[in-house]
Amino acid sequence: MKSFYKKYHRAQISFWNTVTSEWNAVKLDKAVISTFISVAFLILIVYTAIYSKEIVTEVPVAIVNQDASKTSRDYISMLNSSEGIITKTNYADLEEAKQDYYSKKVMGIVIIPKGFGKDIRRSRQTTVTTYADASNMIFYKRVLQDVSVTTGYFNAGIVIKKNMAQGETITQAQANYAPIQPISTSLFNTSSGYATYITPILTALIVQLVLLMGIGLINGTQQEDKKVLKNYPRILHKRGTIPVLLGKSFVYTLMFSIILPIQVGIVYSVFSIPVRSSIWIILLFSLPYLLSVVFFGIAISSLFKRREDSIVFLVLTSIPSLMLSGLSFPMEAFSKFYRNLAETIPSTPGINGFVKLTQMEATFNEVLQEWNHLWVLTVVYFILAAITLKIQTIKEKENLTKKNSQ
Repeated sequence: MKSFYKKYHRAQISFWNTVTSEWNAVKLDKAVISTFISVAFLILIVYTAIYSKEIVTEVPVAIVNQDASKTSRDYISMLNSSEGIITKTNYADLEEAKQDYYSKKVMGIVIIPKGFGKDIRRSRQTTVTTYADASNMIFYKRVLQDVSVTTGYFNAGIVIKKNMAQGETITQAQANYAPIQPISTSLFNTSSGYATYITPILTALIVQLVLLMGIGLINGTQQEDKKVLKNYPRILHKRGTIPVLLGKSFVYTLMFSIILPIQVGIVYSVFSIPVRSSIWIILLFSLPYLLSVVFFGIAISSLFKRREDSIVFLVLTSIPSLMLSGLSFPMEAFSKFYRNLAETIPSTPGINGFVKLTQMEATFNEVLQEWNHLWVLTVVYFILAAITLKIQTIKEKENLTKKNSQ
């Protein structure tokens, strides 16, 4: 029993010594402080502010009206009253409209052909040609959607008027035109807003990015100054790595347990980003996420011989991490290799669970799969971090021994 108590007492001393050393390293390093505080909030605030308008409206579209009839003008008027686009009609021909299109003054072109009104009166099919800028998917979707919806309503009006001219009531005419009435309901992101979509994903990614950067800077500095053994004197003792790793993780997890609620509670509220779960449930889910990122950061920080190396490494890996997160392209569309690779990065299950909790009103049971996945990654990266930290310390001791013997 005495032996167990002694081991526990030594581990406790080593743990709190690590907490003190790591906290001093953080607060005395201006680059780390600015990374943890400024970057953690600045990136999220800037991105959320940029996309706070949520949806694109009043997209300029050139109208080439080759018909100049009352029917074509009615169609243009209806198109102009749509939510997303604003029409520009001062174009004599297609070539003039193309000049504004290529100079980005308009994001699309709608051509109403000659004989448009006459063909409609004679019950002949006519066409409306739309060109949309597919190099920008948001503009492309907005133009195409509004033109399609307007054309659908315009078609319905023509058919209903003809049916009423044949003696049908307006109710009968509407029912005959559309026997099936579709009802479309947007779930969760009811406004289809871009900020509501991207902000929760960015929050989880920023936490990972900032933690990896900060840990890389601190560990790079310790390697550069040969202070690993000095800061953690019991690390080479039997089972001495465990309290050191727990002490390091305690500091970073505690810091981000404060930063994360501020991000979700204040930044989200300022920009009206919905949070559909309790902050305590979000924090509980975030615990293995923070731990897995911390141990992942410690494991890879052994690669950094200088503090600047961590910045270079993160610049090289941040884009792949972003792409594999499913932010820019659905993860289901990746090949099996890339899906498996994505599963090894904490941000992948972290983002999935975070979005479910904050946006989809999921219960904790509904994110248990992601939570368990994060705990598995925590254990794996804890073992890797213990191995790399031990190897790093042994190398430092050997180098110091060689230097002293010379």
